[in-house]
Amino acid sequence: MERLASVIGDRAVPTGELVDELGVSLDDIRRVVQLDGRFSLVDDSYVYTPGLLAGTTWAVPIDPDGATGESSDGTRSDGTPHEIPGGYVRSEPHLGAFSWWLITDDVARVDADGNEIDRLRCVGIWLDGDTEVIHGDADWLDGIGEWASFTVTDGGIRVEPLEAPPAPDPAQVAAVQSGFETVARADETAGFGGSTLSVRFASLTHLIDAALAHDIGAFRDAPIAPVPDLLTAAGLEWEGTIVGPAGFDWDEFHAWQQRNRLRAYYQLDDDRLDALILMLGACELFGEEGDAAFGADERERGGAHLLFAGLLADAEMTRAFLLEAQERAIDFHTIAGFTEAITTGVDGTDVDRSGLVYLRSISLQVASEWTASVAAIDEAVDDDTTHSLLLVEAAYNAADRSQPGVARQLLARAGVVRGADETTLPDEALNLLDEIEPFSSRRPRSDVKRNDPCPCGSGRKYKVCHLGKETLTLDERAPWLFDKATRYVRTQAPDLLELIAGELAEFADHLYGTLVDLPFTTDLALHEHGEFGLFLEQRGMLLPDDERELAERWLNVPRSVYAVESIGRGSDGGELRLRDIGTDEIVVVTGVQLDDRVDRRDRFVGRPLPVGDRYRSMSGFFPIAAVDADDVLAAIASGDPETLHAILAAELSAG
Repeated sequence: MERLASVIGDRAVPTGELVDELGVSLDDIRRVVQLDGRFSLVDDSYVYTPGLLAGTTWAVPIDPDGATGESSDGTRSDGTPHEIPGGYVRSEPHLGAFSWWLITDDVARVDADGNEIDRLRCVGIWLDGDTEVIHGDADWLDGIGEWASFTVTDGGIRVEPLEAPPAPDPAQVAAVQSGFETVARADETAGFGGSTLSVRFASLTHLIDAALAHDIGAFRDAPIAPVPDLLTAAGLEWEGTIVGPAGFDWDEFHAWQQRNRLRAYYQLDDDRLDALILMLGACELFGEEGDAAFGADERERGGAHLLFAGLLADAEMTRAFLLEAQERAIDFHTIAGFTEAITTGVDGTDVDRSGLVYLRSISLQVASEWTASVAAIDEAVDDDTTHSLLLVEAAYNAADRSQPGVARQLLARAGVVRGADETTLPDEALNLLDEIEPFSSRRPRSDVKRNDPCPCGSGRKYKVCHLGKETLTLDERAPWLFDKATRYVRTQAPDLLELIAGELAEFADHLYGTLVDLPFTTDLALHEHGEFGLFLEQRGMLLPDDERELAERWLNVPRSVYAVESIGRGSDGGELRLRDIGTDEIVVVTGVQLDDRVDRRDRFVGRPLPVGDRYRSMSGFFPIAAVDADDVLAAIASGDPETLHAILAAELSAG
């Protein structure tokens, strides 16, 4: 890497020259630089940003709110508060050329003598979108004023007050014009209704790199005007990170961007893209004007109803419509009204209503009308249903009813099978397939013959009553009940799981990915954050009676700290005899997977759940130091989940 930087130095070096100089292949060079933001490709040449920027001075306005580090109420892109002591400056548009360099490396901020003061870095925070900003230590902008100059030296970057920004230098303006001609990209795509969209634009950072590479002497010989002034003088204009010629049609550009994104994400052809964009526009308009969104008269509205219902009969179009409606911030009240209007409009026709039913069921769920949502699915799904989203929704309901065979058949009809192209299948549908697998392969009872009376007491023969439909015992279904509650949290409150995992991993970032998927984390969401009560409220009517009664019993089981009294083995695995530190109650937990990590000197935080006259550890145990048991019990007793998260995070870091 350093050899490559040395060869490139402060110029733009053609790829062929680099290959010859280094004696390696172009693919080798690409692999080396692909994750290193200090290198950029300009046309067919590589530049090394620290070398290219050396000796240049940039004029940057200092926003007063940004300088305090407290503008707006947003967060960093990782979800943490964005306030940065000492403030920040946005990298775009004035310091866009610095961004990837400062993301890759912390760079010294130096004084006039070249002595390091602190380190500058670039991070993403959430302001008006995900925004890259540059910042140093707490006092780095003290005394700077309204303008600053950023000068790149051999030892780092010098930041000084600037009385006023310079005017655009003619040689630099010419270099920017040449740079745009070098890197500007021209694209055409099919527009709405068969029109053609033509756009010519460049990335701002790419353009600045190209201008510097074209005439680096011009940028070293004179201070650089504010980048927007430089672009205007060059006959260009910018928006965000994109630059176009003066008079650029930004509406056309955004339409081009949207079509490219939709085509790539949903793999839709131009006709279906047109249909999706039309339907989304009608839904947005419906929120403002009601039925007038479908047309000016009854004939137009009737045609629109039939068109949209037919489009939504395609599951891929339904999925694209729902996701893009959310992307456009169309609320579910509007989506529900739009769907109901179409449903009413096609009444009496034979058009497939599958997509309409699916959207109605999702809207009802959002409105917490779960019983009506389940009823809508039950009424709509039959042997002729082919809409994959509707079938998957029916499979969720069947699984919660503890009908694994039915759920598996519905998933198979929806194309959710192992061995298919899993990249096209919803993640949660695959998770459901994994969930039901242990329970869907139930075998007929070997002690009952086909023509014997069914053991259920119905009086019918076994082969026509329960052969192949045997119900698992409650003890066997208990782990599945916990899985159902886990699925509920995973689908209805994924942000909560991420929040809990983030707080537990406060001092152990590398464990975050593991903690998000950990059953213990899920149980914190279920119990301490009340999600289990919501699961019962919203999905409890689907559970078999005995599962619902068990779930209600689990609802108020407290979390506690336990000491291991003895370790043994039972008929179904390991067995732990535990003593509740808070109450001295003895709990025997069966079916435990034992390993060498069970140390009787430790204490364990957990919530063993009763199943019959035994206990099961559905969510596992969290080991803590014995000396901290009282503190953890106090955190549990406080009823404040964040207090418990904090003390467990400290335990995790200590361990």
